Amino acid sequence: MNHIELLKKEHENILRMLDVLHKASLNVLQNYEIDVDDLKKMVAFIRRYADKTHHGKEEKYLFKAMVEDLGGPAQKVIQGGMLIEHDLGRLYVSDLDEALDAYKEHPADEHKLAILVAAGSYEHLLRRHIQKENETVFTFGEKHLSEKSMNWVEEQSQAFEADVENAAEREYQLQVLKELELKY
Repeated sequence: MNHIELLKKEHENILRMLDVLHKASLNVLQNYEIDVDDLKKMVAFIRRYADKTHHGKEEKYLFKAMVEDLGGPAQKVIQGGMLIEHDLGRLYVSDLDEALDAYKEHPADEHKLAILVAAGSYEHLLRRHIQKENETVFTFGEKHLSEKSMNWVEEQSQAFEADVENAAEREYQLQVLKELELKY
């Protein structure tokens, strides 16, 4: 599996977690008991799998190669779009984490609302973001990156995937995803 295929596979896993987050948000909306610990696991998955692992590889390898190799058009798409959306996603996840802490300390409706707003904002952003990357950004990179740059991206990605700590974290987070899917 090449780097772009791997990134798309990771997108599938992130979309699965977005489905779980959506269902957990519906539970909040319908006044079911809020399982803060489960929502914290979702935040951890987003931070460790979606952001550190997945976005990390995009930013350090593919996006870096695209900006360096392709210049202007890639720079606009990457720096003016994808990286801004990654940062916005981090903000929404931080907001969600803070709302969960506030709710745990004082289970008030205003904190429920903050949970729903942050979770919904993140979900909406990421679904659109993933579609743009899969349909436009990755295709642009595949078509226009030089062979040398694509080889560098592949080498870096393979080294990341082969790292024992990265592999253990990835497998742990995917197990958490499976457990949460069964529950929600």
